[in-house]
This record gives sequence, C-alpha cells and structure tokens, in this order.
Amino acid sequence: MHIELQGRERCHYRIGNPWGQPLGRIADYLQPILLDPQSYVVQENARLVTENLVGVGRNRRIVEETLHLKELEPRQRQMVRLRSLLPPQESIRATVCSLVDARQWTGSYFHWFLDCLPRLIAADDHARRTGDIPRLIVPSRLNHWQAESLALLGIDSGRFIPHRPVGRGGLAVHRLIAYVAHRWQRLGHAPFDATSPWAIGQLRDRFSRSLPVSEGGGPQRIYLSRRGVPSRQVTNEEEVMGVLAPHGFVAVQTEKLSVTEQIALFRGATHIVAPHGASLTNLLHSRQGSLLELFQDGHGVRPDYFQLAMINGLQYLHGTCESQDTERHIRVAPQVLHNYLDVTL
Repeated sequence: MHIELQGRERCHYRIGNPWGQPLGRIADYLQPILLDPQSYVVQENARLVTENLVGVGRNRRIVEETLHLKELEPRQRQMVRLRSLLPPQESIRATVCSLVDARQWTGSYFHWFLDCLPRLIAADDHARRTGDIPRLIVPSRLNHWQAESLALLGIDSGRFIPHRPVGRGGLAVHRLIAYVAHRWQRLGHAPFDATSPWAIGQLRDRFSRSLPVSEGGGPQRIYLSRRGVPSRQVTNEEEVMGVLAPHGFVAVQTEKLSVTEQIALFRGATHIVAPHGASLTNLLHSRQGSLLELFQDGHGVRPDYFQLAMINGLQYLHGTCESQDTERHIRVAPQVLHNYLDVTL
C-alpha cells in the first residue's frame, strides 16, 4: 500500500554568479523542475535481506523504496528474491522502519540527516494514522551526534533495533514502512538527487519544536574550518582569516560542537564561508543571510548545499579553489573572499 504525503513540488532556483565561476551540476537546478510526490510504502509480512536490508514483499517483489540512491542489476535482484525464500534468520513481530542506508552511509553526518532521518516522517505518519508506532532499525553503535539527533526528535531508545547481520534468509518483519528519502527522483522530471523543500521543512520544523528559536548569543559571521578533519582542508587558513576576521568572522570547528550547538550556530549566522563539507548540512536550520561555498577545482561543483540554501532563502555564492594534493586540500585565493565580502556586506 502506498501512502502519499505530499504532491509534486515545483522548484525554480536562481543564482547570482558575478565572478563567472563554473556552475557544475548546479546548472541542472537553474530551470523549473517538477519533483516526484512524497510517499511511502506499507508492506505486510516483508523480508529484509542482504547487509543492505533490501525489502522484499510477500509476492517476492522488491520494495523499491528500500533502494535509496542505489539500483540493482538483474542478477542482484534475482539473488535478493532467492534469499527471501530461505527461512529467516530472525523474525520481528512488529512494524519496522529502517534508518540504515542501503549504501551504508549512515556514518556520514550529511547522509544521516538528509537521507536517513527523513524516514521518520513516514514512520510518524503511519503512527498518527493507525496508532501503530514503528520500531526503528538504527546503526549498531550510534555515535554521539546520531544519538543526540534522535533524542532531539523525541525518539525513545526503546524503539531501537540495532542493525546486525541478518544471515542468508534475512529478517522477517510483520510490517515494513519504507520511505524513499526525498532525494531520489524516479519519474525523470528533476535531477535524481533533487531535495524536497516539503521534506526539509518537515524535518526542520520537528527540530524546531524540540529546540525553540532563541535570539543572540553566538557569532553571526562564521568561517567553518576543516582543520580537524583529514580531507578538504584549507592550506592557507591563516591568510583566509586575515581577510575575514577584520569583518567580524569567527573560525568554528563544528566537529567539536554538539548537535544542539550546531543548530544554534546556524540559526544565528548571517554570513557563512566554508569549504564544501558535511558541516554545511546544518544549513537545514538556517533562516537568513548568505553562504560562500568553496570547492576544489576538479572535484566538481555540487548542488547539495546550494539546494538547502535556496530552500531556506539564503543568498548563495561559490568559488572554485586550487587543489593542493590528493586529499583534496585547497588553497583559497583571497580575491574570492574579497568578492564575496563586496557583494554581501
């Protein structure tokens, strides 16, 4: 059974590109696009097989909504179906929704927030409609920001089913809730990873109910440093801050902050300068201002954070930077920063 949550959405984003920077895949979004309806599947007596927990229904049809951003070759599909015919390794007599991504990317801050947590929208809708509260398959060892995000969303840990190997026959569940987490467009009217403004709004509002907006207290102009992570560091960070600090910018390492602190930081920020990276996932909570996103030359200009900025009404600018080595470290030309400051201050 399919349950529609939201009809098709029309999006038309615009970008100011005063420096003639390459647009990359952002160009795909600078024309009107029509997003797929947001819906989820309720599958009775389902089986979850393979380490990726691919759903199979009673009629041996694969539950496509469990294949987020991943397709299966015909031979793989046959293998999944055959495994679903074997005796299950384990059975759970409950309604289940999996937050474990088919690509095993749950350990990524970006994918956890934008691909996994939105599945709670479907679980919550099912609970409201039926009174049946789904249990949740979560990573076997939740890291601190995964655990904090679930707590902020009001999820009782008693609902958790830790993800574990399910054996050849898989995991049999009484009822499966499967939501294709809004970034996999299937009908061909939009780029495949177009983000649903409706789904983003649903997730943002749920965090807001847990953490009401408070004014003031944090820096309004921030530079997101990647000094503490292994890739995409800015090799001339002192020079960057030499340009930004006189204008009130403060360097922040988000990996040192709790989820609550990151939400507060982005809610209050009016100007954000950052290398492309997972900390920009927190644009989910932004309400104002502008963003300068810095890409490695040759790595590709990507549309993920552009979309979040557009959905939340930020002014978006970007620049490509000289690549320094195989770890995708970059050197930021000071002129890119001056250009941004001239446009936004």
